[in-house]
Formats: sequence, C-alpha cells, structure tokens
Amino acid sequence: MAYEDGDHTPPRDPMTSPSRAPKKDEDSGYVRLIRMRRLANGLLVLIMALFVFSHLWEPPGQDWDMHWRFVRAFAEAAMVGGLADWFAVTAIFRRPLGLPIPHTAVIPNNQDRIADAVGRFIADNFLKGELVAERVKDKDLSETLAKWLADPAQSRALAGGLVQAVPALLDALDDETVAAFLRQQAAEAAEGARVAPAFGSVLEALAEQGRHQAILDALLTQGYHLLEENKELVREKIRGRSGWLMRFVSADKKVADTVINAVNDLLYDVASDPRHPLRTQLNEIVSKFANDLRDDPELQARVGSWIKEAAVHPSVGQAVEAGWSEFKVALRRDCASPDGKLRSWLEGALTNLGAGLLREPSVRMALNARLRSLLVELADRHG
Repeated sequence: MAYEDGDHTPPRDPMTSPSRAPKKDEDSGYVRLIRMRRLANGLLVLIMALFVFSHLWEPPGQDWDMHWRFVRAFAEAAMVGGLADWFAVTAIFRRPLGLPIPHTAVIPNNQDRIADAVGRFIADNFLKGELVAERVKDKDLSETLAKWLADPAQSRALAGGLVQAVPALLDALDDETVAAFLRQQAAEAAEGARVAPAFGSVLEALAEQGRHQAILDALLTQGYHLLEENKELVREKIRGRSGWLMRFVSADKKVADTVINAVNDLLYDVASDPRHPLRTQLNEIVSKFANDLRDDPELQARVGSWIKEAAVHPSVGQAVEAGWSEFKVALRRDCASPDGKLRSWLEGALTNLGAGLLREPSVRMALNARLRSLLVELADRHG
C-alpha cells in the first residue's frame, strides 16, 4: 500500500495536521512510519516501471510470449491495486494530489459527524448506567485502589504529582482576594454568641488542668523582678506623698522599704504555696469568667465586638497579608525540595490510607458500594 510523498502533497488542513513533525529520536514509531512509506512508494514505482517495461519490450521468440503476458498482467494488476490502495487511504485523510475530487478528505470534512457517531457508540455501548453497574458489580474497586496506594512507589509518585501542582495552584490565587477572604472569615467568626462560649470552654478546660496557674507563676516572677528593678521609683512615689515631718526624720524610706518587702513577701508566698488563698481566689475568678463567657449574652456581645474591631483593624489586615505571603514562600520552598515535609507527609498519608483500607474489609465494602453508585450516577448523568 503506497502513500504519496513528494512535491505534489498539498498543504495540510491545520485542524488535522500536527503542529510539528516528531523528531526521530523522540518517536521510534515515526521512524518506522517513514521507512514503511518509502518501502511502499518504492514498490509502487518498481511495479510501474515493470508495467511500462513489459509494454515497451517484447521478448524474442514465441516461447516467451505466453510467459511475458503473465508478467505484463501481473505488473498491471499490481500497479492498479497499488494506485487504488494509495488513493483510498489518501482520500480518507486529504485530497489526493490536492485535486477537488468528490468524496475525498473524508475525515477533515466529516470530523464533527464522525466524533458524534463515535461518542454515541461509546455512550450506548459502554456508558449506560445499567451496563456500568453490570461491569462493576463484582469488582472490588476499593481493594484495587488500596493495593495501589499501599505500594510505596505509587504513593510516592502520586504525592510528587500533587506537590508539583501546588505552585500552580498558588499562582492561580490572587493575594488580595485571599487576604480579603481571610479577614472576612475572621470577622464573621467573631460573632460573640459563637466565639465567647468557645473561649469559655477552652478557659475552663485549662483551669481544670491547672494551666492557668503556670500563667500566674510567670506573672509573679515578672512582678518580683519588676519591683526589684523599680525600688527607687516606689520610694520616690512614697516620698512625694509623705509629709515634711516624715521626710525630715527619714520615715518615708522606712515606709517604702516596708511596703516593698511586704509585697515581695506576698509574691514569694503565693509563688511557693500551691494552696495559697490568692490562688484559690484566682481559680474562682477564672471559673466565673469562663461561665460568663458561655452564659452571659452581654459579655458575649462585648467579646464579639472586641474581636470584630480587631479583625477590621488595618494592622490585622497587614498581618494577614504578610502571613499569607510568608506561608506561600515557605510552601513553595518546601514543594521545591525533594525531601520536603509536605511531600513526605502526603506519601506517608497515602501509603497508610492504602494499608488501612486493606486491613478493614467492612470499610472497603462500604466504599465499594459508594464507588459503584457514583460510577452509575456519573454514567447516567454524562453518558
């Protein structure tokens, strides 16, 4: 079977022609195609030459006459068959020799109709809901998926593909839109009726675990150091409020030292005694505040108002934008690293997911039922 090859080939339709010819080192199939075209064209030229030669030259003597007629008939039949094959195959894809012969360039002229016919064939024979249901009813789809995910090589490849898609996703996001969305979500989440009870529950849980005492210990330590560093300031304040007689007899210094020592002793006692009355009072204050956050509408409204005001403050918006920018930079850097944390986490999560599915037949059964119904639904909707 021959194909035309040469200067007579008309320009191809851009809708049916490739954007560029594949390179030989890129596609060995293209090399084989060129070789077969040359072989077919060479055989056609050879047969045509034999046909012409068989008509131009007559063998001497009568003994060769019958045999030569067979050669001539063979050459004629082979040439006609080769030309017919060349014309038939060429006419499917383009106009032979560029001539406007009817019923040629079949595919370019009918590609929409052919595509519709192929689509109807696939939809009628492969994508009907009942056909899909029949084909997948005995298939353990979740087990196949689980085995595929449990394979470290497959999960690594999938994780790598997902990580490679992250930078493109970040590029598609507008920074200002994301920042505005985050600010809006923060403002909407700042409803006192929702935020304050949550704060109250968290505060109560921390109090039950004694975590608030650690905050008190830190405050006591800082208070002790603050008082030690500002003794002279305290003395000056007391001196300024003392009468001239107390200053004359230097009683103001003794009073100041007494106050400073008393406060230091109190701080030390509270810090060293877990059952100090002030700690008990603190527990009661924290417990009452937590209850008020959960039950007091007025306090809830005030808390919500404070958070809303903070959420719309320009400095908060700038902080959100800066945080988003830093997050993007860090995420890009992590995705670019072969040993990135996101890649490692995804790989481990996918592998564990596959292994977990293999260990849980009941989960696979439920997942199979859902996958089958989903496939049937997709077939009915888009088939």
